[in-house]
Amino acid sequence: MLIANPNLAIDRLVTLAEIVPGAVMRSRRTELSPGGKGVNVARVLRAHGVRAPLLGLLCAGDGPLLAGLLAAEGAELVAVPTPGTVRQALVFRESAAGRVTVVNEPGEPVPAIAWHAYREAAAARLADGELFTVSGSLPTGVPVEGYRQLVELAHAAGAVVVVDAAPAALAAALPAGPDLVTPNLEEAEATLTGAPVDVLPIPAGADVRERAEAAARALLAAGARRAVVTAGAAGSAFATPDGLAWIPTVPVRVVSAVGAGDSFVGGLALELLARGTGDDVWLPAVVRGVATASASCETSLAGGVDPARAAELRGKIEALLTKVSAP
Repeated sequence: MLIANPNLAIDRLVTLAEIVPGAVMRSRRTELSPGGKGVNVARVLRAHGVRAPLLGLLCAGDGPLLAGLLAAEGAELVAVPTPGTVRQALVFRESAAGRVTVVNEPGEPVPAIAWHAYREAAAARLADGELFTVSGSLPTGVPVEGYRQLVELAHAAGAVVVVDAAPAALAAALPAGPDLVTPNLEEAEATLTGAPVDVLPIPAGADVRERAEAAARALLAAGARRAVVTAGAAGSAFATPDGLAWIPTVPVRVVSAVGAGDSFVGGLALELLARGTGDDVWLPAVVRGVATASASCETSLAGGVDPARAAELRGKIEALLTKVSAP
């Protein structure tokens, strides 16, 4: 397995009592950790005893700091050098309200030669039947077709590609036929409509399921071979050429939902790695992804998950699916 996360970051977690707009606030503590959607996917895998290389662009400025943070976690980084400084993601945790607010920086432009080297590094590591996950936003300066290029490289090598990307990059990748795309509802709708996505609210409303199912079908029509549209606590819609399935969730005590979508990809990847990528494996893999994402919401670390809890939640979700499908 290979995890593509070109747009790496340093997460700066700031804990404070509460955010008061317009006020001067004092943080209780600040912590640094490696950030990026693929970084979170790798965390899920390592929690289950599975290691996979993480292919990232590593900026010269602060690059050694980020590489050190990743090494301290046990991550296996395949670094492609690029100029500039590492972008930061500001994560504000309010201890009073239990809310988590994330502000992602765009990062500095990546030159064309660095992106070319990144594609070459991916091509050199991809093999027939290998699982390839592509996660996160594209770095500034990389063409919007960047992830489509990676999907085409992967398919040329016979690899299976899962794409969890920002709307513009995902929309550009769809014509290349990724094997699975996994946006949340707001991302999916923005991908299909081209709407701006500076803010992604939590899906809400009585029509969430209907919207998620419609979006999953539309992503297939746009080129994806399979599509999962996650809708938070409401559940997830999974569309394939053979039909549509709705995967419910079960109640959990939410500490932080940051990185839940990445944990979904990690859980799904674990099942595909264990059982292959035959047609009959994808639905169980999606169920495992939903369970893993739910378990990750009970931890403060993005991509942090207790494997035993994920297995417990998976059993509960499978029981719900059995009950729904029973005559």
